[in-house]
Amino acid sequence: MNTPPHRTVHVSAPGKLMLLGEHAVVYQRPCLVTAVDSRLHMTLVISDDDTFSIHAPDVGVNHLRGRIADAFAGGRALAPGTRFVESSLAVFRERFGPDRGVYIQTHSDFSSDLGLGSSSAAVACTLFGLARVFQVEIAPRQLFDLGLEAIFRVQRTGSGFDLAAAIFGGTLFYDNSDPRQIVPLDVPALPLVVAYTGVKADTAAYIRHVRGLLETWPAAMKLIFDAMAQLVSDGRSALEKADWNHLGQLMNMQHGLAHAVGVDTSETSALVFAARNTGAHGAKLSGAGGGDCIIALVPEERRAAVEEALEAAGGQIVHVTPNAAGVQPDS
Repeated sequence: MNTPPHRTVHVSAPGKLMLLGEHAVVYQRPCLVTAVDSRLHMTLVISDDDTFSIHAPDVGVNHLRGRIADAFAGGRALAPGTRFVESSLAVFRERFGPDRGVYIQTHSDFSSDLGLGSSSAAVACTLFGLARVFQVEIAPRQLFDLGLEAIFRVQRTGSGFDLAAAIFGGTLFYDNSDPRQIVPLDVPALPLVVAYTGVKADTAAYIRHVRGLLETWPAAMKLIFDAMAQLVSDGRSALEKADWNHLGQLMNMQHGLAHAVGVDTSETSALVFAARNTGAHGAKLSGAGGGDCIIALVPEERRAAVEEALEAAGGQIVHVTPNAAGVQPDS
């Protein structure tokens, strides 16, 4: 598609991996999350009229076009793959009011099947890119608040930790209580190995499953969530000290609690135990469960052996580096 000869910006945002705190973060507890260097890239160009066009072949969207005033109108997108971009367009337009449209094109370093947070990266890129293309000053925390509004319009829920990782980058202590805390941590390089189970998880379904347990067994689930919060607190200390042995033990406990609430699967369990049995400090599922990725904290001298064991157990090694930069201009 020939884009109009107007100001163009290129931006990108990282994916994420949850280190500790899955599911509890939905219920006003803290978590630890790290941004990874696999990124969603977005190009934005101001259009000559009041329309928007989205070209996102990674999610099956090819030059979809509509009026900017109709973006996510009535809570509906023109296509499933454009929901988060359209919602971000609507939030930005309502707040800052540009009457001109925009052409948006995306491509990703990682598949949306991996569970690395492609939706939040899309929201971060869209809002950050719109601010740059229309020359609007937005501080990171304001960008986060706008992004959370865009996500809520699509999902009606969301803890925001993955959006925080996409915007702020690095490794974060994220507390979803009131007032919400987003604390960048000064941590060394994390010796993580990441493996995909081969199963695309239905995150919303597993969140509903855990909510059902909370409604049925509120006292027991509160104790589990409180235990997860304590693991995050202890894990933050271990992380900042680079005490990988203790952090690995905490990861193992977090995985055990994930199993207790029914979000572990035979695929994630097989990979977790393959990593542990080959010398990892610890290993756990990363995210809502039901598939997607597992992470293992691995001594460097055991990395090759752990990766080989994960592949033998049916995993696909995902080569990412933690502590990546947040949303930023692309060169």
